Amino acid sequence: MKLIIFGRISPLALVSAIVLTLCNLSDCYDPMDPNGNITVTFDIYKWTTDGYMARVTIQNYHQYRHVEKPGWKLGWTWARDEVIWSTSGAFATQQGNCSSFKFQIPHSCKKDPMILDLIPEASPENRSEDCCRGGLLSAWAIDPSKSYSSFEIQVGNLEGNSTGYAPLNLTLMAPGPGYTCGPVVDTDPTVSSDIGGRREVQVFRTWKSTCLYSSFLANKAPVCCVSLSTFYNPRITSCPTCSCGCKEAGPNTSSCISEGTALPQSDALSNTDIVQCTDHNCPTRVHWHLKNNYLDHWRVKLTVSNYNYKRNYSNWNVLVQHPGFGQSTTTYSFNSSVLPTVGLEGDC
Repeated sequence: MKLIIFGRISPLALVSAIVLTLCNLSDCYDPMDPNGNITVTFDIYKWTTDGYMARVTIQNYHQYRHVEKPGWKLGWTWARDEVIWSTSGAFATQQGNCSSFKFQIPHSCKKDPMILDLIPEASPENRSEDCCRGGLLSAWAIDPSKSYSSFEIQVGNLEGNSTGYAPLNLTLMAPGPGYTCGPVVDTDPTVSSDIGGRREVQVFRTWKSTCLYSSFLANKAPVCCVSLSTFYNPRITSCPTCSCGCKEAGPNTSSCISEGTALPQSDALSNTDIVQCTDHNCPTRVHWHLKNNYLDHWRVKLTVSNYNYKRNYSNWNVLVQHPGFGQSTTTYSFNSSVLPTVGLEGDC
């Protein structure tokens, strides 16, 4: 059984939790969440004289993996010479070269536009339905109502009577690397209800792409390590030395700083993670401590230590797999829920 726990951590703070995440490099398969993915859907709901209007939806189907700050970035390559006339609920980061348009200027003429979400405080005239979450998506099993986001685009500069061409080379940064998206393919048109559910309506065309996550693509080195202890032995298994990689020390080394040392103020390090120096050199340590063991129950304290001075995890969650969670389980100081069993074999 697997228990998911979630809460808040400030830099260098200690809280109770543990995490286990696995992913096969060849197929991005996560045995803890075998059906987890982010699905991107393009729904064409209106034709225009030179193109179409589409609603783009990003749905997070992961059971425990959030999309955190600074949020998702969605990109693709146009199959023809399309331009984005306008957007609502999101925006293209670059306008590109629109010099060939004399009268109406498109929102973006880039062959490979990059789209970002608007913030929740966006003005009403720039909003669309289910938009503007600042690029943040909750895990589907934790908060389904915040696990998706949508925006609308008007696409043009196509030949007359065109029914559109599916975008190519979809990319998703959520917020950094790690996701690999499949081709954007035609699928059954999306159907929705109208008149209080008494009538079904559908869009003209629907394209979809599925994006799978790989921790190996997201991080070259591990980002956390696990240590164990019990009430009768304070140190059964510690985090191995250099669990998350160690860099050779040198005059310009900034991989870690000693506890109590002032943080460097260099602009060159503004986007660089700064980790407290430890034997394991990990940004995060997860500790499982068996506090007591009785005939009818046992109690464990789970602790996550954040050693990253540059990151404040405001909406973290932790996944634990343990055979004991198949019985009655009580958690303290946290919200928790049990995820469905996926039929794993072998020892836990």
